[in-house]
Amino acid sequence: MSSNPHKKALVFFSAGVGDAILLVPLVNDLKKQGYFVTGLFTSSFGCESIFENTQLFDDVKIKKNKLLFVLFSILNFRKYDAVFLNHFSFSKSNLTLAAFLGKDVYTNYKEFTSSQSSPAIHFIDPKPNTHDALQNVFLINSSATLSDLNFNLNYTSQKNSFNLPKKYIVIQASSANNKAPYKNWDIEKWLELFKYLQIKSPSSTLVLLGDNTELHLNEKINSSSHPNVLSLIGKTTLNDAMEIIYQSQFYIGLDSGLMHIAVALNKPTFTIWGASNPTLYGYEWLGAKHKIVSLNLACAPCSSWLNANTSRVKNPALCPDFKCIKDLSVEMVNKELDKFIETI
Repeated sequence: MSSNPHKKALVFFSAGVGDAILLVPLVNDLKKQGYFVTGLFTSSFGCESIFENTQLFDDVKIKKNKLLFVLFSILNFRKYDAVFLNHFSFSKSNLTLAAFLGKDVYTNYKEFTSSQSSPAIHFIDPKPNTHDALQNVFLINSSATLSDLNFNLNYTSQKNSFNLPKKYIVIQASSANNKAPYKNWDIEKWLELFKYLQIKSPSSTLVLLGDNTELHLNEKINSSSHPNVLSLIGKTTLNDAMEIIYQSQFYIGLDSGLMHIAVALNKPTFTIWGASNPTLYGYEWLGAKHKIVSLNLACAPCSSWLNANTSRVKNPALCPDFKCIKDLSVEMVNKELDKFIETI
C-alpha cells in the first residue's frame, strides 16, 4: 500500500458500532491525502471486529486496558503527525493521551474549549444540521460535502456459516442495546410487519439480527405464525453480522449500528425513526434506496448531540409517552415499505 511513511494519522474508535462506521469516510479521506492511518480501538463494544475482513486501515491498535493505553501513549510520544477524536470519542483522559501521541490533535467536541491549553489541540466547530460522517471529515477537510463521503470498507466476503437461503432480508427489530425506548418500535407491530412481508415477499426469508440484550424478542416470535422468520438474535458475532448483511437483499430496522453497517456495505436500507436526528445519522441523501419513515413530530428530534429539540423534554429517555415511535402505525410503515421495495 502506497503511503507516505512520514505522514502518520491516528483515529480514535472509542464508542459504538454506528460511530465506527461514521468515522470510515474520515479514514478514507486521510488515506486519499497520503496518510498512513492507524485505527486505535478503545471501545468496549468490540468495534474492531467490524474491520477484520476489510482493508480500511494501514495498522490497528487495540487498547482496552487503561494501563496499556497509557503505556502505549508514552512509548509512542508524538509518533503521529495528526490524531483525531470526534465528539463520541472525547473524554479528558483521551484528549490528554491524544496530545501525547500526536503533534496535532483534532476534535469537534464542543464542551472542552474553555479548558483548552495546548496549541497542539485544534477544535473544529461542529456545524448544525450536518451529517455526522461529514462532521468527522471536517476534522481534516473543511471544504468536504456530502457527495465526498466515501464509506467504502474494501470488504472481503467470507463463507456464510449459517447456511442461509439465497434470498433473505435482514431485520433488526431493536436498537441501542434495548436501552432507548425512544428508538424502539413495539414488537407487536414488528410481528404484523413480518406477516405483511410474508405476503409481499413470499420467497424471501426474514433473518433477524441482534445481540444478547435483545433475546426477549425471540419469546414473541412463534414459528408457526411466522414460518418465513429465522431469528439469529444472540447467535452471531459482529463479524458474522457483517457477512449476513453483505449477502442480504436489503436491511429493515431502526437507527442502529447495523443500519450504518448496511450502508457501508452498499445495501438498501428501510429504517423506522423515533426521537433521533435523521439529518445527523440518516442516509436519505444517498437516494431512494435509503428510506426513512418518521412522524416528524414538532418536538423532534430530542435525541441529538447538536441542537436537540428540548421543547418537550431535555432527556429523550424521560419522555412521558414516546409518541414519535409508539404512534407510528403499521399501516403507514407498510405503505412506505411498498414504495421502497418498488424502488429497489
